[in-house]
Amino acid sequence: MPTKLTSYIFLSFALVFMTWACINPIKDFAQIDSTSYMTIEADIVNDPSLCKIRLTSSANKIMSVLSLPVTKADVYIVDQAGTKTTFKEVTGVAAGTYLPPTGFAGKVGSTYQLYIKTLDGRQYQSSPEEMNPVPEIENIVTQFEVLDQYSQGDVRRAGYTVYLDFKDSPKEGDYYMWNWKHYEPISICASCGGGGTWNFRQNTCITPAVATDQILNYTCDGKCWDIMTNNDLNVFSDVLTNGQRIVGRQVARAPFDNYTPYYFRLEQRGISKNAFTFYQSLIAQVQSSGSLFDVPAETRFSVNVKSVTNPTEKILGIFNVFSVSKKIFYIDRTKGIPPGERAFIPQVPGEMFFCPGASPGCQDRVPCFEGPTRTKITPEGWTL
Repeated sequence: MPTKLTSYIFLSFALVFMTWACINPIKDFAQIDSTSYMTIEADIVNDPSLCKIRLTSSANKIMSVLSLPVTKADVYIVDQAGTKTTFKEVTGVAAGTYLPPTGFAGKVGSTYQLYIKTLDGRQYQSSPEEMNPVPEIENIVTQFEVLDQYSQGDVRRAGYTVYLDFKDSPKEGDYYMWNWKHYEPISICASCGGGGTWNFRQNTCITPAVATDQILNYTCDGKCWDIMTNNDLNVFSDVLTNGQRIVGRQVARAPFDNYTPYYFRLEQRGISKNAFTFYQSLIAQVQSSGSLFDVPAETRFSVNVKSVTNPTEKILGIFNVFSVSKKIFYIDRTKGIPPGERAFIPQVPGEMFFCPGASPGCQDRVPCFEGPTRTKITPEGWTL
C-alpha cells in the first residue's frame, strides 16, 4: 500500500520528492550558508514531455518556502555511444529548469550520464544510469471506498481507489514507481480578496488601503485547467514477485468532490535500483516523522550525483532515468456510491465580477497563466 502524506503538496513535477531552498541570500550561486545544498532533480525518460532537469539551492530544512533557482548553468547528458545532448534553460517563472531539444526522448536499454557546470565554476557529474523497460498496464479497476475514521462532510472520507494489474518481467531486479496527474477544467482564473480588484496591466490583484471582506472572482478568457498530481510516494520491488503477475496494486485515490467524470493520467515507471533506494528512504522517513515536511535534508542526499570540484559537498536529489507506460481514463463518479454518501463539492466564496453594460475599455476576463499547476493546453486524451 502506498504511503499517504498528511499534507497536500504541490509543485510540478510533481514530484514526488520535495525540496525547498534556503532563505539566506546567495550571490553568484555560492553557498553562503553552510546548511545550503545544491539540489538536482533530473528526469531522462522515453517520453519527450517528461524530460527535464531542475537545479535549485536548498536548505537543510524543507520548511523553507522560497526556492532559489540555479540559472545560467551548462547542463548536458552523454549516452553510452558518446552522444551529447544539451539542455537549455527555460526563462521566466521556470528559471532553473532546463529542457532538451524538442522531441528528445531517452531510449530503453541506453545508458546516460549527467554533467553540470554552474556559472561560478562548480561541476557535478552523475554515475551512468541505464533506462530499464517497463511492462504495460494490463488492467485498471476503480472502487468507491469509505474511510470510516473520517466523519461525514470530511473530504477525505469517501473516494475512488485505483488498482492496477501488470506482468513483471522474468529478469530479476525490476523496480517500479507510480505517478498520476489530474486536469480539472475551471472557469475562474483569478480571485481577489480584501476588497481588491484585478489589475489587467500588472496581472495581479490590487488591494485597497482599507481592506474589506469582499472577494471578487474573474472568469477565464478561454479554456483553462488546474493540474493536480499525487502527493505520496509509491514504489515497488519485484524481489519477492519476480516474473509474476501483480494483481490489485493500489496506486491512487481520486476524491469524491463532484459527480462529474474525473480525468486521470496514470504513469507506471520502470526506475533504477538507485532511484528505488532513494525514494524508499524518503518513505521510511515519512513513516517515522509523519510528514515529508519533517524530513531533514540529510536523508535526501543524492545516491548517484557527486561534485567534481568539491568531493566532500553533499548533493540533494537524484538523476532519475526511467521508462514509462501511461494510461488515460475517466473515473465515473456516479457509480458504486453507498446510501448516505454524498459528494463533498467545494463552494467558491465571493461574487463574480462582470463589466457593467456599455462600459468602453472595461475588462472582466483574466488569462489562463501557464505554470506547474495550471494550463490552457488541452490535456492529452481529453474527450469532455
